[in-house]
Amino acid sequence: MRKFLFAFMAVALSFSLGQSQDVSELDGKKALKKASRLLSAYNLDQTNSGDKLVEAKALIEHAAKQDEVKDDPKTWVAMGDIYNALINLDATQKILDANYEAKYASAGMMAFQAHKKALELDPGNKSALKGLTESIAAISNNGISLYEGQNFMEAFNSFRSVLDIHDILKANDYDSPLDAEGEYDNQLYITGLAAMNAGQASTAKSFITPLYEKGYDKPAVYDAMYKMTAEEDMDAAAVILEKAREMYPDDLGLLFTEINHYLKLDKIDVLSEKLKLAIEKEPENPSLYSTLGNIYDRIYQEKYEAGALDEATEYFDLAKENYEKAVEVKPDFTDAIYSIGALYYNKAAILTKEMNELANDYSADATKKFNAKKIEVEEHFDLALPYFKSVEKLDPNDRNTLIALKEIFARRNDFETSNVFKDRLEKIEAGETIEKPHFQ
Repeated sequence: MRKFLFAFMAVALSFSLGQSQDVSELDGKKALKKASRLLSAYNLDQTNSGDKLVEAKALIEHAAKQDEVKDDPKTWVAMGDIYNALINLDATQKILDANYEAKYASAGMMAFQAHKKALELDPGNKSALKGLTESIAAISNNGISLYEGQNFMEAFNSFRSVLDIHDILKANDYDSPLDAEGEYDNQLYITGLAAMNAGQASTAKSFITPLYEKGYDKPAVYDAMYKMTAEEDMDAAAVILEKAREMYPDDLGLLFTEINHYLKLDKIDVLSEKLKLAIEKEPENPSLYSTLGNIYDRIYQEKYEAGALDEATEYFDLAKENYEKAVEVKPDFTDAIYSIGALYYNKAAILTKEMNELANDYSADATKKFNAKKIEVEEHFDLALPYFKSVEKLDPNDRNTLIALKEIFARRNDFETSNVFKDRLEKIEAGETIEKPHFQ
């Protein structure tokens, strides 16, 4: 994002919040006159006149409520100019003191509304138009701060206000900071992104669509266009995504969007290749390994059910390998740790089903197979157990882990431990929180 810059003198400020007179004692005209005089004094000597500006703010806010001047455009021009000056005051203080916290973060928006009001009362008022151009920088910069703080809705309101000011200026044949090459498109861009991140996809569309149609060179434009279109037409969205990937083959954001696209469509074969590519580009991302492990896990189950046992074993090993890589990258990554346990647990469940099918055959051969299968089942439950224990240590409130532990200890005839997890499961399902894990 691009910050607008506005010039000011970095001077030492010394001001108090005190006021020399109770503003309520003044009528509107006197308050307006005094506020304007104090603003002029501040502009002449910004080194020592911060207190005058603060007093001017109180005076103009009082004047704007008084019948004799509340419909005078001069009142609102003065208010807008005072708020613009307060922006300057904050900015200067920030340069002098890195720990300074802005007192007038909303001053840009206040200046915008005041100057807009002046134009409503006096169309074409040059002072109001000049004041609007000065407030754009502050509103845009405050919007960027809000965006970076993930306050996306407020950021969107700021960015949209910049566009509104531009429209007002152009309607009055007045120069705008957004006239500079690329600035208007950049403003559309950041406004649309803020709306998208605020969950306002339909609103974002009016800002993103013009950029997409003109081929604006930013991957996020195509990413946003895909996401907005996917809500209505997945086929059309796929065309946008394909075009975006051709234009920006190395963009990770678009690659992850493509992975999610194929996840929705359940295109496992394509998805695995996309995930491998993503891992090449971002090898320290544990979620990529874990997701690829999930894909191989699903293929393993499909192959096993189809009777392709050799292929099933191959995909079982690939799933486990990728889950382990995820844990290697992030040792406390519970999703992957749980998935390894689940891999063994689910294999044990499949083997249990096969074992039970042998239970009604009392022939010597069937009995031999039954006993061998029983050993294999227990081995897989034993292999699963350490992983579930590890997850429980890290997250004692994970429901699926508690279920698995309850079942495994019950199969071992360790009903005391099984009941521990049965009780914990009942507590979390009742909305309680388990403070300490059972396994230390």
